[in-house]
Amino acid sequence: MQTFSSQHFALLREWQGRKYDRDNPDHQRVYQELKTAYDLTKQWADGVLAALFPSGTVTCRRRPTNQGNNFERYNWARIYPTKNAPERLAYTVGIEAEGSFVVKIDTVHLSDNDPIRKKYAEMRGPYNNTSTIVAMLSAADGVDRPISDLVAWSVGEINKFSAGYDELAKALGLGSLDDEEILRRFDGKAAFKSARASWTPQETELFCRLARLVHERDLDWWHIDTDIEVRFGRKEPGSERAIGVLGTIHGRASRTLSLRHDLGDLSKFTRQPVTADLVTQLEAALSSSSAVLLDWAAPSQDRPGYWPDEASFEKAEGDVESERDGIQLSAKAGSLLPRNIIYYGPPGTGKTFAVRRLIEADYQETTATHDADEWRRSFIAEKFSELRWWEAIAAALYDLRKPSKVTEIRDHQIIRTVEAANNNNHVPSTIYRVLASHAIAAAQGQAHAPIIFEKSENALWSLAGEWNEACGEIVKLVDELRRGPPAGSVIKRYEFVTFHQSYGYEEFVEGLRPLLDGEGEGSGVAYRIRPGVFRVLCEAAKAAPDHRFAIIIDEINRGNISKIFGELITLIEVDKRRGMKQEITVTLPYSGDKFSVPANVDIIGTMNTADRSLALLDTALRRRFDFKPVYPDSRDEAGAPLQGLRVQTEEATIDIPQMLSAINERIEALYDRDHTIGHAYFERLKDRPDGLERFEALSAIFRANIVPLLEEYFFEDWQKIRLVLGDNQKEPQTQFVAEVGDAQEQYRRLFGANSSIDSFAAKPRFALQPGAFSMPSAYVGIYKIFR
Repeated sequence: MQTFSSQHFALLREWQGRKYDRDNPDHQRVYQELKTAYDLTKQWADGVLAALFPSGTVTCRRRPTNQGNNFERYNWARIYPTKNAPERLAYTVGIEAEGSFVVKIDTVHLSDNDPIRKKYAEMRGPYNNTSTIVAMLSAADGVDRPISDLVAWSVGEINKFSAGYDELAKALGLGSLDDEEILRRFDGKAAFKSARASWTPQETELFCRLARLVHERDLDWWHIDTDIEVRFGRKEPGSERAIGVLGTIHGRASRTLSLRHDLGDLSKFTRQPVTADLVTQLEAALSSSSAVLLDWAAPSQDRPGYWPDEASFEKAEGDVESERDGIQLSAKAGSLLPRNIIYYGPPGTGKTFAVRRLIEADYQETTATHDADEWRRSFIAEKFSELRWWEAIAAALYDLRKPSKVTEIRDHQIIRTVEAANNNNHVPSTIYRVLASHAIAAAQGQAHAPIIFEKSENALWSLAGEWNEACGEIVKLVDELRRGPPAGSVIKRYEFVTFHQSYGYEEFVEGLRPLLDGEGEGSGVAYRIRPGVFRVLCEAAKAAPDHRFAIIIDEINRGNISKIFGELITLIEVDKRRGMKQEITVTLPYSGDKFSVPANVDIIGTMNTADRSLALLDTALRRRFDFKPVYPDSRDEAGAPLQGLRVQTEEATIDIPQMLSAINERIEALYDRDHTIGHAYFERLKDRPDGLERFEALSAIFRANIVPLLEEYFFEDWQKIRLVLGDNQKEPQTQFVAEVGDAQEQYRRLFGANSSIDSFAAKPRFALQPGAFSMPSAYVGIYKIFR
């Protein structure tokens, strides 16, 4: 059984302040001996934690030297009674060179001139056993005693302290940060604030837990200037470069974490999902790796960590840490797992908006950050792939700027792009035929307008005749291509499609298309094999493996998945992608080409749950995608989409978040959560000046969107619609839907008093009251009983 010894105190006294020489054997021996004392201090602190604060945490430095690499005069471990305790105050246990075991409540990382530290010193009084929050045990009484004895002594002394931790923290103004306060430290970047508004409570809790963990280890958090990534490590305020980056949190759609260094038993990794298990592993790793972390801090600097609102953004150009670290931060796209995600939820919840933010963050770049070659490939694919063959040949000749052989024309990038778009396996013969049929010397009966090509005696082809008039638009496109990317232009690495009942494999993967303008073989109808939008995107992704690409599928549940994806339904699985261990390649039915889905292609869909239930989706689709709910957000708090949204009128103030919450609670009770009303319907009110104009906009939203949607949901069951809108609890004039007349009287009037129809079966009749839509009290009445 190891115990503290008198040797530990002797070494602290003898070596305090001396510079540690790693190459000196005596220094190494002392360092290891004092490190053993630190291990004992950690055991001591863990024992106190278990006895008094089982839900708290222990921080132990376990390094005998300070930031300047000088031996310290003490060692210590801090005990925080709860995980959310303020980091500037802690119970501390340790040993000191003067010859004492000490347990106390002490401030953390505050200089003697700090106002909080000064106030604490007044409350503490003398630093000895006369203080009511400090207890000391002489070395002679404590050495060679079991750690359990020191734990028992510490517990007893802490219980005698006149002021408890919470009382002292409150007196010093050191309240713990709750989740919302932590998030506000990050909200200085609008993109982050906007993105986190859509997080689930579980995602928010995990992020805040990780944020506290990093901050408690005296590490810094900061944003980068071009994305919503958040990094942690060491970075000084005002500096554009980090001293060292330990980790990065990525992603708008789902948070992933990259760890840049090995920490204890935890090896570095790239883009793992942020889960409770991962955060628990980090807690253990950070607790056991203090020495590694402290190596990052600048010499002679011992300070608490900075939050993002205390640090400057990091410049992202180059995206490389300082030479001290030398690790490239931006992982290659090919090293990241592909994402198959479907955002689902009721209408108006911001599914498309969430995808748009994801596109801006991950799948497009400005000309300042991508190379000219990629822009050229993208421009040609977008502008030239739909050209007819004579147009493509004319564009190639104009760009070549000289008479050229067919082989030179064949090798031009524009021709290659049109070839890929048409899946033509006989390009040389096609070029010869098109050149001949549009040439000045074309044989009679074989000429096709426009006549714009000419062949020389050396078999060189050039533009001739009235080519300027026929090729005006083509010339503009080629000139634009030659000029290169304009300032501020954006390159997109995604395609957007909408599924519907008629959408099929031919549009998505590949299919047959008729040839036009006599470009087929002979005089009959000819067809070409045309690649679909997904195959074209995959080819672009193969050409740029260092970037991520995405196919965005709106209303993915409206299409026949088996019909659209065909044999590709297996290929889109993460472990079946190109380059994966279980890669699968198929032969496409029309072209006969070998095809596989690149790993740098993401598939992102949106789905309206009110349109079709998740349970009705193709089973093959369900197990190949991650489903992320996007439900209405009626919170009235910082970061929420409807935060503070009110409609002020002379008669009343309409609380939009409270109104939407009341409507949706009733819909969930009468129907289900998948048919609630989305917050996006009301976000547009923010753009209208408060007062009459905003009220009129609210009235229009109810007339054009909310009431018709409720009619659809409840199949014109007006009694339920009345319940949702609270009309059964309002004054008659403020009811949006009112019962018209007496149903039994209506039956007697229509069929007579002696009819055989049971008057008690009379069906109530309802009608919309247009006047109610112009009354503020009608909207307040929706939620007033919820107050």
